[in-house]
Amino acid sequence: MSVLKTGRATPSRMRGIFRYLLQEPKQRANREKLTRLLSPEKLSEDKNEKYPMFNDSLRESIKCGLLIADNDDIAINFELPEASRHPHTGDKLFPDTLVQLLFASDNEDEEDLGRLIAWYLAQDIYDAPRTCKEVEQLVVEQGVDRSLDLKASSNALLGQAEDWMCYLGFAWSHASDSNKKLVVAEPTAYLRRNLKDLFQGEAKAKLSIRDFIARLAKKCPLFETGKFREQVEEKIGGRLPNHLSTSTAFALFRLQDDGCIKLVRESDADLFIFPSGDKEAGFSHIILMG
Repeated sequence: MSVLKTGRATPSRMRGIFRYLLQEPKQRANREKLTRLLSPEKLSEDKNEKYPMFNDSLRESIKCGLLIADNDDIAINFELPEASRHPHTGDKLFPDTLVQLLFASDNEDEEDLGRLIAWYLAQDIYDAPRTCKEVEQLVVEQGVDRSLDLKASSNALLGQAEDWMCYLGFAWSHASDSNKKLVVAEPTAYLRRNLKDLFQGEAKAKLSIRDFIARLAKKCPLFETGKFREQVEEKIGGRLPNHLSTSTAFALFRLQDDGCIKLVRESDADLFIFPSGDKEAGFSHIILMG
């Protein structure tokens, strides 16, 4: 079962277990002790099952490779990159560690969440569904309710997906005038965190848009040309070759406005079209500025 279907395995609960183990000697703890500390019995709401929220979060953390079970101990997976398990950087890098484990590691259990987030990012950001009801209607209209496993969707299921999207940096949410929660699938936060890595740490480095997108798709296959985006776009269509989705273009425009990157158009170079509302702009390269 994936984190999408396991409603009690949330990013904050998985992070809580991980943060505690980051500071423990040898980054491991006895499972019984860990359970008592992070899930006191008095807080257990399910009379038929002890520690359901903790157990589900721990199980999903182990299943995705974040943690390992070693006899009676639970430990951080020593195969994670050193920075991802370092006491001073592990928590900061936690969202990107999860993206790698959930989507870029051939994790079949999380393919349903991967396809659903890729579907959100493939929608027109200027006319995208922002409520559960609108999502349910649109997946039926686009004929992907079965492939996204939303044929019997519920607010709880989509609410879980929205929580994960926002935490991982692929969306943000706000309250409407009627106090309804609205979600905007827009990946600026994820891209901002990973710009330096995508440019391999080179200040003022320049990449063609094609190479940038290729690196991005390899790192996170929810974006254009990535595995999950390809699966979704094959069914819904809508994006022409050398065109970015509006969500990716919008995020890159925001990063340019913030001075993080510069989009340039060089002669005799392949152009990628960046849609922006009812307008379009063509760029060939992207430069890391700061």
